Amino acid sequence: MGNWYVVYVWAGKEKEVKENLRHVFEAEGLSEALEEVVVPPEKIIEVVFSPEKHVSRRFYPGYVLVKCAEGEEVFSVLRKAEGVVGIMGDGRPVPLSEEEARKFLEQISVEEIKPKPRYQFMPGDRVRITEGPFANFHGIVDEVKPDKGKVRVLVSIFGRETPVEIEFAHVQKI
Repeated sequence: MGNWYVVYVWAGKEKEVKENLRHVFEAEGLSEALEEVVVPPEKIIEVVFSPEKHVSRRFYPGYVLVKCAEGEEVFSVLRKAEGVVGIMGDGRPVPLSEEEARKFLEQISVEEIKPKPRYQFMPGDRVRITEGPFANFHGIVDEVKPDKGKVRVLVSIFGRETPVEIEFAHVQKI
């Protein structure tokens, strides 16, 4: 059973490096030494005011987690693989402890990460509601709730100000 190592790779090329590592280890006859390669997924999404704009980002750009056997021959092949910049450690590769590896894998294996809203609303802003039962109503932002990804908008219904809670993605500044 091997250890987990953090490998520095070219940012944006994590998936290509993962495939490349498998081919390089097979070509060198060391396929059994490479147990697993984990690329942190693209799961962070930011919602910017309507229309929605989704931006995917990597958890740890420029890093992959490699579980492999320990040995100078293995590390040499790992270092020489295209796209690999280095292995974490001060001159000599240092494996992650079982606890560190477990925490890291748990963190990146979260099924779905809630969108992280990047809001641009302030109390007093005039907005138009774009979706839902109040679609096309205009109102004024009363309160911003970034933790919930919502704003409370005061909408005039039958001449009375009525507070309505709306998601950031369903509100547009006027």
